Amino acid sequence: MSFVDVPAKPRPPAPLRNAALPAFCTPRVLLITLLLGFGVALLLAIAPGVAEDRWMRLGTTAWFVAWVVLITTGVLCGLQKPLCRLALPWLLLVVLAVLQAATALISVLAYQTLTQLGWDPLEREGEFLIHNQAIAWVVGLMGIWIFSLHWAKTRRVTAQTKAELDALHARIRPHFLFNSLNTVASLIATNPEAAESAVLDLASVFRAALHAGDVASLTDEIALSQRYLALEQWRLGERLVVDWVMPPPPLPPITLPILSLQPLVENAVRYAAERSQQPCPIRIECVVGRNAVSVLIENPLIALSELPVTGGNGISLQNIRDRLTLMFGERASLRAGEIDGKYRVKLVLPLDHLGGEA
Repeated sequence: MSFVDVPAKPRPPAPLRNAALPAFCTPRVLLITLLLGFGVALLLAIAPGVAEDRWMRLGTTAWFVAWVVLITTGVLCGLQKPLCRLALPWLLLVVLAVLQAATALISVLAYQTLTQLGWDPLEREGEFLIHNQAIAWVVGLMGIWIFSLHWAKTRRVTAQTKAELDALHARIRPHFLFNSLNTVASLIATNPEAAESAVLDLASVFRAALHAGDVASLTDEIALSQRYLALEQWRLGERLVVDWVMPPPPLPPITLPILSLQPLVENAVRYAAERSQQPCPIRIECVVGRNAVSVLIENPLIALSELPVTGGNGISLQNIRDRLTLMFGERASLRAGEIDGKYRVKLVLPLDHLGGEA
């Protein structure tokens, strides 16, 4: 059994100059921004010297802040692709300019609407506008500073994870090599044709690993898992029974962190097929939905036997979760657990980033 070699992938497009803005355009960050805005509204309502009713001031200020936040965020996220190509100083100026424009628009509308409803302002419209612009300028600078600290921390975590992944690559290649060479050596005397096919599969696996970057397509990840299982099939024989349930080709051109799927398949082999003395079915299903692609890996729960269990490649489920979070945020998930006497792993990848930034 052998697989056709996958040609080298084209070089990925150059990253955008600023990747912080797409990170800002997420529901979680938007919710945090609204909460901070409501905090500012609360401070303005309870500030000393407020002559009007504090609850009324809190309500009107919260309404004002919510619209400013929503308009500013909507404009920035709608224009994130061209804005991300700007140098950082120009990007910050544009962010502040959009915030000031949204504040001016809402200030004029709020002043005119509230005065028509009977509000007795203590200042003229121009003073009201300048007052709100000054507050927006100070709050905007503080918000940029807070978000820059959050983004710097995220980049440090990303760099640390990349370093761990590089170290992982250095470990996984010998792991593949030694296990596969042992398999080939055992096949040479008994089945030379099978040994030749195993060598071809091993060459395909290493060719994919040598061309791997930080990300891979879902198609390539599945192909890598198939080659890995082909090698393990020669070693485990009838103990390994793999049931692939795949949708009609082609798969969506979705990308994910490299080595996200193969370690999950390897865990199923390690903790099920290697421990079983009977044929052990491992089911791998890929489901393409409207908003996401799901990959399910299911294997029977097998009690620890006297058969030795070889060491894995060292990739934990939490490591894969961390890398998925860095790439997709909360839109991707990895769940694992026991269901009906079987161990099931479900990997969910979003489709809404296709054609955009992940």
